Amino acid sequence: MLKHLSENRVLIDLVWSYEPASHEPYYLDWLAHLRRTHRQLTGQSDEGEMVTGFCTKHSTLYEPFALWMKALYGDGIYYYEQAESCYFLIISHGVPVSGSDRLVSRRFWMKLKEQLKESPQYAELPLIQLTEQHIEAVIEGCTGHQQRQKKRRQMMIGALIAGGIVFLLVFMTLLKLFIKG
Repeated sequence: MLKHLSENRVLIDLVWSYEPASHEPYYLDWLAHLRRTHRQLTGQSDEGEMVTGFCTKHSTLYEPFALWMKALYGDGIYYYEQAESCYFLIISHGVPVSGSDRLVSRRFWMKLKEQLKESPQYAELPLIQLTEQHIEAVIEGCTGHQQRQKKRRQMMIGALIAGGIVFLLVFMTLLKLFIKG
């Protein structure tokens, strides 16, 4: 699953920011460092607040898995178990929870799953195992969005080239008039 996502330029393992109750200087320094060294991806929560994720890939050709899962399936605790590890993502109130969107050891995931069931904050969220249908829907959405972005980029480049050609033609015509004039 994870290899299939990376082959289709879908990002996991993003650092999702949150607003802390108090503005600790260490957290603010860490956040400033992330803003300098990582690409920022933004989205909106259900309440209309900005959600920011940070990733190491600077290319705009990559799409965040968490935001597509939020858009397609809504809130929930999503997980995918592999032989030695487990990927999990928690989306609550339309926001990817900071610390989720991670690949963790299977043992850690089992402990976390037990604690999430008991937690009043996440007890109402459904626990959903990711299937190929989930992955394919996200990849299909990402591919469509990437194609629209590519077409838009090509249109912008074409418009810039056409504008440059028109500018050069006008400049050459004016230059020719001044030289003959």
